[in-house]
Amino acid sequence: MRVLRTVVQLVFLGGVIALMIRGLTGATPNTCETYCPFGGMAAIFPLAKYKMYTCRLTELNVSLMVSLVVLTIATKKSFCSWVCPLGTVLEWLHRAGRKIFGRSFHLPTTADRWLMNLRYVVLAAALGLTWTIWGGDLGFRAYDPFYILFTWGGHGTAAFSVYLAIVLIGAALFVPFFWCRYLCPLGATMDPLSRYGGLRIRRNAGVCTDCGACDEICPHRIPVSQVAEVTARNCTNCLECVVECPEKGALELSCYGK
Repeated sequence: MRVLRTVVQLVFLGGVIALMIRGLTGATPNTCETYCPFGGMAAIFPLAKYKMYTCRLTELNVSLMVSLVVLTIATKKSFCSWVCPLGTVLEWLHRAGRKIFGRSFHLPTTADRWLMNLRYVVLAAALGLTWTIWGGDLGFRAYDPFYILFTWGGHGTAAFSVYLAIVLIGAALFVPFFWCRYLCPLGATMDPLSRYGGLRIRRNAGVCTDCGACDEICPHRIPVSQVAEVTARNCTNCLECVVECPEKGALELSCYGK
């Protein structure tokens, strides 16, 4: 399963890198934001009020956003660990950090819980500013590590953008998925739906030995060994807990517990 997920990650990461190279060479005017589902969120208000798309947003962004909603309802936040190119980069940085430092660094539980709410602040700010002060322009580009990294500081970025991206992305070496966990507005939009996503990890208490291997490997600090089913909003179905579990059948994928 880990090999399959890596292959899928490489396909999408390779695609966005190829798109970046084509953009830098002038072979296409499209950038990664052309295929970003968050653009569908930014397009909702002006589309509903003015019957028009803002900036470079199109029907494709809206379609991708709708598809992401359906995917989240069906599979929780699998998009984050299987598809998102930035999520892939941050995951690999996290692994590198574990090898370099011999451990993962985690913020205190209370601080972690409070900081996770910053995603909703970023979401509200990104949409609110786009629809008001920025006048429909995608001003969030200058602060978005996904756009900055995969356009190599493209249109709409500022002098500080690259440095900001380096800090946000580099933080994943120390704190797993720093951007995803605390700041990603797209992740914030998926949170409510992810709690009720159909595809989830189920723990067989009769087989589980409470060794804690699943808790240790989970990059999102979910106490897998303490629940019957993983319904946490941050679960991305990366299946690392299933792979690491030493007891066959203790952890398995299920659809609403079946």
